Amino acid sequence: MSDAEIIFRASELMGENRDYYEILGVGRDASDSEIKKAYRALALKYHPDKNKGDEQAEANFKEAAEAFEVLSDSEKRATYDRYGTDGLRNMGFEGFQDIRTEDIFGRFSGVFGDLFGSGGGGGFSSGGFGSGQAPPMRGADVRHSLRITLREAALGGSRELAIPGPADESRLEIRIPANVAEGQVLRVGGKGQPGANGGPAGDLLISISIDQHHEFTRQGKNIRSSVKVSLKTAVLGGQVTVNTLHEEVQLTVPPGTSSDAVLRLKGLGSGGDDPGDHLVRIVVTVPQAPSEALKEALSEDEGEDSTAG
Repeated sequence: MSDAEIIFRASELMGENRDYYEILGVGRDASDSEIKKAYRALALKYHPDKNKGDEQAEANFKEAAEAFEVLSDSEKRATYDRYGTDGLRNMGFEGFQDIRTEDIFGRFSGVFGDLFGSGGGGGFSSGGFGSGQAPPMRGADVRHSLRITLREAALGGSRELAIPGPADESRLEIRIPANVAEGQVLRVGGKGQPGANGGPAGDLLISISIDQHHEFTRQGKNIRSSVKVSLKTAVLGGQVTVNTLHEEVQLTVPPGTSSDAVLRLKGLGSGGDDPGDHLVRIVVTVPQAPSEALKEALSEDEGEDSTAG
């Protein structure tokens, strides 16, 4: 099977879960020198200056470089062997599909310099490849997951995160905006992997997940909960204590309030410049052992209803 057939098969069959070993044509137990040798051969074969205007050759060139990037890095290779390309994405590695060929030359200038002779030119002239100066490259983004409470999601807040680094972990205070949603990704600029050759650092991407609350649910900017009221309060009106995300408040229940009625506490829902409301569902409770007076009152009420009919 030719090199072109190997790469085409990997792209066609593997899709996002590329088989980097198959792309380079090496075994899963290949040594670093075998991986480098295989990449050198493909880089020379699919070099853009040897295949001008050939989009497939350029795609193959990038795919081979992506495979070499992963398999020549011990940490990326171990993650890929265990978790596949999903594990690499969780590390912040986005692949080389959108990267320029000039950036590939800069990233692997040592490999290309050895491959094509002093200075890396060897008759080729893609961007800064033959100049001996590698172009600046932006660092990779780093992904992190964060679980927060419903209160934090609605009102906002801050968290101190331990972010793994090349040498040791660093601690970073993250601001959580009010009304953040499940699955939303917060971007912290410049806190990803460092750039190369003077390029900017990547970003820190924080994926949010929200814990369920034992009492509250969220509906857009509004918070919903239920409160039990006595039959007497429902009939005659009165006040009942309600917990909100902000504080305990006294809710006025109008006379004649039915069960499942919803009362609104204005501005006591989510935070932000345009806060939501707290919506309280009324649950009328009936005493298990009603008093004789209550029974008599209800009997009189039923008699009046039948007379009116």
